[in-house]
Amino acid sequence: MKPDINRLLEFQKLLLQFQAIQRKVNIPPGLDDTENDVEHSYDIAMLGWYLAPYFPELDVNKVIRFSLAHDIVEVHAGDTYSYGDIGDKVEREELAFKQLAKEWQDFPDLLAAIHEYESRETPEAKFVYALDKLAPALIDYINEGRGWRHLKITAKMFRAEKDRKVPISPEINEYMDQLHDVLAMQLHLFAPEEATEES
Repeated sequence: MKPDINRLLEFQKLLLQFQAIQRKVNIPPGLDDTENDVEHSYDIAMLGWYLAPYFPELDVNKVIRFSLAHDIVEVHAGDTYSYGDIGDKVEREELAFKQLAKEWQDFPDLLAAIHEYESRETPEAKFVYALDKLAPALIDYINEGRGWRHLKITAKMFRAEKDRKVPISPEINEYMDQLHDVLAMQLHLFAPEEATEES
């Protein structure tokens, strides 16, 4: 049965809840101080839409759908900062998915996109997962390292975190390698190593 106006209003409320989830990534001055999950998901979708056609093995529509859906469980689970203690992230997100599955049985495409993304078995899921790790780094670089210094992220911490996750997608890993080369010449963008040793 086609959704009525009340169901459409409920979905709009879900999107507004999603927009309320603030992330740690600082965006350039003149915009809000940190991005929210809706801005982040749109950013990933646009980057993915731009890049995916250059990799013929990827289904562009899947890339866009996964990008838009990849963090929506955070409506119920909250955001988890990747450089902090991730704690019970997996359990929280599994419970959040179950709650979304109950609430949105009439949107099976969304649930399927979340499930396929989380499985990380398809090239598109791996691509979006890795792109999700690259995109905030692009913003931090454009923002002249403001977020990295503010959050005390050193070059070593950055490299270790990205090298642990991004290689899942050879397509995106190529871009991360290029970014590492650029950043190697601009270590002043990161927090100094000694600052984290003292704290």
